[in-house]
Amino acid sequence: MYYLFGDDMENSAAVLDALKKLDIPFEHYTHVPVVSAADRYPLGLDYGAVVCKNLLVTTRNESRFLLCMLPCEKEADLKEMRTAFLTSRLCFASEEALKRILDQKPGSVGVLSIINDRSRVCEVVLDSSLKDAPRIAMHPGVNTETVVLSGEDLARFVRASAFKLTYFSF
Repeated sequence: MYYLFGDDMENSAAVLDALKKLDIPFEHYTHVPVVSAADRYPLGLDYGAVVCKNLLVTTRNESRFLLCMLPCEKEADLKEMRTAFLTSRLCFASEEALKRILDQKPGSVGVLSIINDRSRVCEVVLDSSLKDAPRIAMHPGVNTETVVLSGEDLARFVRASAFKLTYFSF
């Protein structure tokens, strides 16, 4: 298992360090800020990879958190997810919850930020199409950088970080 908690470490540096320590191959790019995943295409920042959006959803009482990654052209149907994950009503997590749990703000959230979840409350949900994807583009905790990983290596990172990983067809 890999745990990395360091209040003094910048999110991106912590993620890159974790990937290196786990011997996970990746590409790293810096660029202008990208707030929406769909903005990557017109800016030429897709790097030949599947571009994904990341969503933190929760039950109304915040008893369960699902950190979801899905291709940007897909939509997350929260009613369908509620049924599939046997939860009460789901909604998008608040900005405060993003900060408290993942030390993130809107526009920078990504699955790699799970290393900031000290309470280990997040469950990671990846779209089924990502499982065998050769290239997936994602933020390493800051929206001015991109990391490209394979679906297999992303799953390895999640599991090495001791988080539950589920594949779901969004």
